Amino acid sequence: MRYLIHHILFILLIVADALAGYWMVTQPGAIRSLAFALHLVVAFSGVKVLQRIKLKNFEAEDNFSYVGFGLAAVLPVYGLLGMYVTAWVMSLSKFVPISSFEENDPQVPERYRSLLRCSDFSLASLQREEMDIESFRDIFRTNDPGLEENAIQKLSKILTHESVSILQEVVQHACSDTKVLAATALIEMEDKLVEKIESLRGQLAEDSRDTKLMLELARIYDVYCYLGVLDKAIEDYYRGLAIEQYRTFLICDPRHPEATLEYGRTLLNAGDLEKALRVLNSAVRLDPVKPNPYIWLAEAHYKSGDYLAVTDICKKINSFQNLPENLKPITSWWAEDFFWSRN
Repeated sequence: MRYLIHHILFILLIVADALAGYWMVTQPGAIRSLAFALHLVVAFSGVKVLQRIKLKNFEAEDNFSYVGFGLAAVLPVYGLLGMYVTAWVMSLSKFVPISSFEENDPQVPERYRSLLRCSDFSLASLQREEMDIESFRDIFRTNDPGLEENAIQKLSKILTHESVSILQEVVQHACSDTKVLAATALIEMEDKLVEKIESLRGQLAEDSRDTKLMLELARIYDVYCYLGVLDKAIEDYYRGLAIEQYRTFLICDPRHPEATLEYGRTLLNAGDLEKALRVLNSAVRLDPVKPNPYIWLAEAHYKSGDYLAVTDICKKINSFQNLPENLKPITSWWAEDFFWSRN
């Protein structure tokens, strides 16, 4: 109902802009100036209203505000009408929008999208930091308070399982001052995620049909479990929330490849092997050109003890040209027929 009101309001603004345009053309002096001012107010209002309308494939971000207002200001009536028609046509299109260049790396786990929204780092920085994260351990062997403080500040912004693990080690073994800093950093990292969770819950309470919010909340639950800041009972609780949230989203969008893979992975981490295998097989069917679904399916078969299936899947994984270098030795070893034929 609320979005219907927004649609009606936008149409009324188009009518008001038409009247303002007419007055700018037909009226003299002061009235023309007032009509121009009214046109600018209407154009700004139209952009804001269109941002509030939920349309599939149309996401009104900050850049839209500037471009949309400029278009509407330069082209009275036609600017607002053109934006509205464009957004409506996009909502009927079948394409899948691509976010940013960095975040579209097919080899990057989908959880990084959620991590990025909670982090001060770009994806390239996050990947580089995660690869070099072990170097931080050496800093805490120097007994240099300045270096250790800088390392803790940086680790607190990376938001990965590895950074949390290092900070937890510092809390256990470092001197008192460094220990306090590391413990504070861990609390801040957790608070950041809890704040994000509460924000998403509040938004979903206002609009329970927003699938974008559903998926983002599921991913944040997943990230919370992944970081390793929770004890076993609380981690199981949040993993259960992630599973339920993924399930809710997939009821609305059952052919979403990334969400299906994430749902299967979360089920696997929860120990539900039978359901995880079923969901991960679906993920492979939905996205057969990427190695990630096959990798997680192989992991599920490994945990279930079906090593021959792991071998078959690894043969398929080895055929991908874009397979990460760190996985090639593992998948190549598993793909060797002679090993299993002798056992």
